[in-house]
This record gives sequence, C-alpha cells and structure tokens, in this order.
Amino acid sequence: MNIYMLDTNVFNHLVEGKISLTPFDKHRLLTIGVQLDELRATSDCAKRTLLLAKFEEIKPETILASSFAFDIEGAGWDQACWNDGSGKFGNMLKRLQELDHGKHKKKKPSNQLRDILIAETAIKHGATLVSGDENLRQVVCEFGGCATDGTRI
Repeated sequence: MNIYMLDTNVFNHLVEGKISLTPFDKHRLLTIGVQLDELRATSDCAKRTLLLAKFEEIKPETILASSFAFDIEGAGWDQACWNDGSGKFGNMLKRLQELDHGKHKKKKPSNQLRDILIAETAIKHGATLVSGDENLRQVVCEFGGCATDGTRI
C-alpha cells in the first residue's frame, strides 16, 4: 500500500474533474489540519461546500504536522510536533520562495509556510506528495521526497 499526502489544491482538482480519485482507492491518504483549514476558508460558499464534501468522501487520515507553527491553523497546539531542529524546514521554505520568485508567482508568505508544512510532513512520513504546484513538487524531490501531480499514480 502506497502512502500519499494530499495538498489542498488536489481537492479543487477532484471537484473540477481534473484528476480522478479512482487511482487512490487502495492507498493510504494523509492530510494535516492545514488542508482542512484552507478548505474551510474558501470564500465562495458553494465551492467550499463541494470541497468539504469531497474531503468527507475521501476520508483522508489526518496526522500531526511535522513542525509547529504559530498563527497557522492546522499546525498549532495539539496539531503539530515541535520542529526537529535540523534546519530542513527553513531550507525547504527558502527554496520554495526562490522558485516562486523566479516564476513571479504571487504567493503570500503564509501560503508558502503552509505548503512547506504539508511537504515536510509528507517527506517525514514517507508519503508521496500529490500537488498541482510544480514548485512545491520540485522542492519535495530536491529534499529527498517523492511528488506527483496526481494524473499518474
């Protein structure tokens, strides 16, 4: 059984029909509290309802984030482990910022922080990150993890 960590944008892709859930049927699917918080923060009420319904349909296993982060719902008290002190988290964040800046992506720093919380947790749990974010997938691979866009499982 393979393990996959689902990035928040995967739920959008599933709702939009860009990817299918069928290839994941027999695999362990993980999230941390960050993804559910992001889905709940969707401003469009109708879309939020669809996204949360898809989350409930999938029933991914929610695990603790690998690093604690103040002011990030889903990675706070009782939602995350303390950072391991290796510097990997900071290095991953710096690399994502470099890649995003190079492609002139307009991401808020808090969104990049959320992305790295998800990515680092995937790596630490031996899960393949499923994400539509090419830069995030690249960071995961550069730091010893596996990543896919979800179209080929």
